[in-house]
Amino acid sequence: MKKIALLIACFLGIAATAQVTVKPGIRAGLNLSTLTNTNLDTKADFYVGGFVAIKLAKFYTLQPEVNYTRQGGKGTIYEYSNDFDPVVPIYSREVDYSIQYVSLGIMNKFNIIKDFHATVGPTIEFRVGDNFRDYTSERPYDMDFGFNIGLGYTLPMGLTVEARYKTGFVDIFGRNIDDDDDNYQTDDARLNSVLQFGVSYAF
Repeated sequence: MKKIALLIACFLGIAATAQVTVKPGIRAGLNLSTLTNTNLDTKADFYVGGFVAIKLAKFYTLQPEVNYTRQGGKGTIYEYSNDFDPVVPIYSREVDYSIQYVSLGIMNKFNIIKDFHATVGPTIEFRVGDNFRDYTSERPYDMDFGFNIGLGYTLPMGLTVEARYKTGFVDIFGRNIDDDDDNYQTDDARLNSVLQFGVSYAF
């Protein structure tokens, strides 16, 4: 009991002396997205959201986030015929797939050197819209799990310029979660792949 009481006292003492700060903020920027294992090109769109920066130590900040993000991919898709030459397409059309998510993330910010930081953390994203009915009968899965890694630089006026890369872990049609196709291979998963360039500001 004495050891437990001592540990609790030490913890409370550290918590009391720690200079914890909490600041809300906003972020927005450019998404450059595509879907893996497809022939789609990069699609330009945007993200916008808010966060709470909880600075727990001089080198570490915990940053929960809520973002609205528009992703997808665009390009030319081809239809082939098995009755004639299977290599030569008989039909092609331009597509511009869009998926909109509300993303909940827990970012971990580590100060590298003065004004520079690295960011890593997971996200869970809920689909709130898409335009897949314009191009296919398949519908995107309702959720995605992702992982973010990035770098940022805070300017003297408090504005932060940041770049991140996010990869999804769930096939956009959910086939690697609830798959009835015996021929499906995990390496065939069509995953969200997104580069983000933007700014953020903590009040």
